[in-house]
Amino acid sequence: MKTSALSIKIDPKVKYEAQKVADQLGFSLSAIINASLKNLARSKTISYSLLEPTTFLKNAINSARADRVRGKSVGPFHSSKEMMKSLLS
Repeated sequence: MKTSALSIKIDPKVKYEAQKVADQLGFSLSAIINASLKNLARSKTISYSLLEPTTFLKNAINSARADRVRGKSVGPFHSSKEMMKSLLS
């Protein structure tokens, strides 16, 4: 198989973390990148899994869940005007 070199700039921490995952899965990082590029060329789509939510988002989700348990949740809304009124109050 003929190969070609690809040079990219990447955050060293991202590379390290990706390398660890590739190793855990039993693949080289090169094989993972190659498979991803083949999939991009074949399907003309890019797919990513959800990232870990930020601390801010986790806190907001936990707060909303606690409000719902206490009966303080809002909605459902039947119009965007209803939703905006709730957000502004």
